[in-house]
Amino acid sequence: MAHDEDAYTATLTTLQHEIVNFLRTFEKVQEDLRLGSVVESQAQLVAAVGDTFRRFDSTFAPLTPPASMAELHTRLCAAINELGKSLNLFMTKPSQQWTLSFLYSRRAFCNGLYALYELRDQLPIVAAHFLMPGASAPVAGTSAVPTGFIQHQRNDERSDYTLYIPEDYSPDKPLTLIVALHGGYGQGSEYVWTWLRPARSHGYAILAPKSLGDTWDMSVPSYDTRSVVRMFDEVAREYAIDRSRVYLTGLSDGGIFTYILGLERSQLFRGLAPVAGALHMVVDQMLREGRGKDTPFLVIHGVHDFIFPVTFTRQTCNLLTQIGYNVKYEELPDWGHAFPYSINERMVLPWFEGLPPKPS
Repeated sequence: MAHDEDAYTATLTTLQHEIVNFLRTFEKVQEDLRLGSVVESQAQLVAAVGDTFRRFDSTFAPLTPPASMAELHTRLCAAINELGKSLNLFMTKPSQQWTLSFLYSRRAFCNGLYALYELRDQLPIVAAHFLMPGASAPVAGTSAVPTGFIQHQRNDERSDYTLYIPEDYSPDKPLTLIVALHGGYGQGSEYVWTWLRPARSHGYAILAPKSLGDTWDMSVPSYDTRSVVRMFDEVAREYAIDRSRVYLTGLSDGGIFTYILGLERSQLFRGLAPVAGALHMVVDQMLREGRGKDTPFLVIHGVHDFIFPVTFTRQTCNLLTQIGYNVKYEELPDWGHAFPYSINERMVLPWFEGLPPKPS
């Protein structure tokens, strides 16, 4: 027998609040994660989420929804199952193999996010999670080109990439574009979620490339530079892009490659923001040539970074400043080396927006 529509809607509302609580908590856990404190992170997550997923399995999933909500119920259950899988993988007992469990956890988490995003028009509480406070959702227009998330498969010319185009895109309003580079062994389709909320709230596009290999090609000239530039050219052919407001940022290995790509093709970018990265020796000749001196840097690094020591980044910023580069350095006393959700929102995006348009 179908569940009464009002009762089902009330149960669905409660579930949405619980799922958003999980999403917010898991984002924070992923941003604050330190490999030496995994048990503490797991405890924090359990304390916040409680028995949400067990109750979902026992009380919500078995419901027979009203006929008008049957498809929603099926798709929502599939999305929440992915989130539950993500939680279970994250809760794996810490060991030398735990980082692999975390990579699979992250993948399931992002699968759940994509599924929820597709249902946002029917889930208003969940939909608000995909926006910054006070922002309005872009209203889908009648664009002749795809909007929202578009996944581009790898071809002979370049790697695969994820593109986000605001749903209200109009070719008469050129888009600001953020190019966001994942870390080692990452995926553009996953890293894009650290940028979705701020970009969508401001009407910006996101290009999230995948490296050709497990990580970026740290050479000059770089195979990945050619790959990313070809992606950019594809996007610029199909969409109106404001060439004076194209920004580059990346995390960890993506931060290293932000320096390489940003100096190699500095004419493309208004600003460069490496996060938890390092300056690779292959850029030495480009620095000697003064390439990219007209492109400002925002360098962000955590004091507790266990992969790239903060002392090296301090030396890097001092060096760049001494040889004439425009560098703003932000050192985070409580951060380590993890996903920069709030960092992108409260630090990187405002810095990008504070830069005047790139001179033509």
